Amino acid sequence: MKNLLLLSLFVSSLFAGGGGDILRANFLADSFEYQFNDEKTLYWDTSAYIGYDANKIYIYSEGEKPQDSQASSENQIMLSHAITPFWDVQAGVDYDSTPNANKTWGVVAIQGLAPYFFETRVALLVADDGALGVRIDADYEALITQKLILTPRFTLDAYSQDDISMGYGSGVSNITLGARLRYEIRREFAPYIGVEWAKNFGLTQTLAPLNSAYGVAGIRFWF
Repeated sequence: MKNLLLLSLFVSSLFAGGGGDILRANFLADSFEYQFNDEKTLYWDTSAYIGYDANKIYIYSEGEKPQDSQASSENQIMLSHAITPFWDVQAGVDYDSTPNANKTWGVVAIQGLAPYFFETRVALLVADDGALGVRIDADYEALITQKLILTPRFTLDAYSQDDISMGYGSGVSNITLGARLRYEIRREFAPYIGVEWAKNFGLTQTLAPLNSAYGVAGIRFWF
């Protein structure tokens, strides 16, 4: 009970606004799309936060639902603290789910604006069994016009141990490169088209062969 009280006081103090700081909340579906690959996949990449300028609670969800299979997803809830005007450090919990198994990780991450205006997030994952994981996500927004925006994106997943039940092997598991061209009908709503290439490596490639390029179409929206 004492530990729960201390934790409650810590979280309350962490997210207490100060001065003119006001409570804010936001939801972003950065990608909600249909992927024209062999699996005919529905894919989503969403985030939401509530908090103040320096301290927020984030919820992330990324996943895919092939036409003839159950969904797989990666979901995180994170405490986030701004350490500079452009960078946040985060800590929290990740829950991964596949059709065959699920796994929970502790997570430490850093996200922000890297040199040359690359939006970057790097997450280190630690499991109860001692396994480690790294997930890197970087993208760049190139304004062609005020409404037409091209967004190249790079993601990488790597793990320290094989986990056959979760469908990945040790080392670099997957690399994805893509680009999406969106048109902002309003800043909050933008349909897009794009192309993506994804490849699995090592044991992950043995368990789930993947080395293909495909088109995508979807919408990006926030409120």
